[in-house]
Formats: sequence, structure tokens, C-alpha cells
Amino acid sequence: MNQTRAENRGASGVTLVETLVALFVIALMASAGAVMTTQSLAGARAVETRGDKAAELSTALSMISADLGALMTRPSRDANQSEPAYLFEGYAPRYDGRIMVFVRNGWPNPKEELRSDLQRVEYLLEDGSLIRRSWAAADPAQSTQTVDQVLLEGIETLDVRFGRGETWQSEWRVPVGTSLTLPQKAELKFGFSKDDTLSARFLIGAGS
Repeated sequence: MNQTRAENRGASGVTLVETLVALFVIALMASAGAVMTTQSLAGARAVETRGDKAAELSTALSMISADLGALMTRPSRDANQSEPAYLFEGYAPRYDGRIMVFVRNGWPNPKEELRSDLQRVEYLLEDGSLIRRSWAAADPAQSTQTVDQVLLEGIETLDVRFGRGETWQSEWRVPVGTSLTLPQKAELKFGFSKDDTLSARFLIGAGS
């Protein structure tokens, strides 16, 4: 009798319990596979996003380096003539977001326009964005063309300081007609989040 029941059970295939166990295991494997796929997709998106940010960051740092490297000891003042002329202004940043103001040379002139190759350049922080503002002249008037370029976004904190030798200052201004010298270098520390920060140093002019 017992042998007959065992033979009948073997002939009928798997039992209901065995079927439920098998389905449970399949469900677990499917869930694990879904989680792994989701994590892989999230990782790919993170890499892609970081790649875009890295390219943006590289462009911004190259722009700052090129501007500071081409700095000229040429006084300039704002278009409103509301402030005295400076050879260089550096802040960390100022109450209105201003970081640096100076005159640079080497401004490309592909159209061979009748203008100087000097231009006034300003860097400022505005609503978490690093902006490069330039004028089509070293001494702009109110009607002078202004170009704003957003270099970086998502900046939560920005600390800036300027140095010469072993001396570092968070504010460095060189008014016209003074014996003050230009800084040799600048350091910008960007904070994008608690664990996402970057510190970059740049030579100013020839760094001398």
C-alpha cells in the first residue's frame, strides 16, 4: 500500500508545496535581478552625470586660468563710474557676489574689428552659479556690449583667497596710484555638496 502511494506521487510530478517553493525561489531571483538592473541603470546615470559635470568643470577652470594668465596691469573702472579705478579687485566673494575684476589681453578678433584686444573681465557668484562677465572694452561705457557666461551651477559654497609668497588674503585690491602689488596666485574652493568639493589654484599674470 505505502509503495503504491509513493509510486503514484512520483508519477503525478511535483507536489503543491514543491511548486510553491519553486515559485518563491523564482520570485526572489526575479526581485534580485530587478534590483541589480535598477542599480546598474542608476550607476550608469551617475557616471553620465559626473561626466557632464567633469567636462563643465574642466571648461570653467580652463577659462579662469586663461583669463588670469592674460591679466594686464591696466586700470579699469565700472561702466557707471561709481567706483574708483583698480588694477585688480579680488574678493571672497563680496556682498554683491563679485569675486574678481581685472583687464586681460589677447581677446580674439576674428572679424578684425576696429577695437582693442583688451577687455574688462569680472567673475561673480550669483544664485549658486559662477558667472564670467566681460565687456568689449577695458574702460566700458554704459552702451558697451556685455556678455554673461554661466561657467558652473549648483555651487553651495565658494571660498576665495589671493596670495603673494606665503601671504594669503581673502580680499586683495590694487587701486591706481598706490604702491600695492598684484597677487601672484588665486585659490578657489568650490563646495557642491557636503562630500563634493574642489580646490583649484591659478597663477595671476606671470606669477611674479
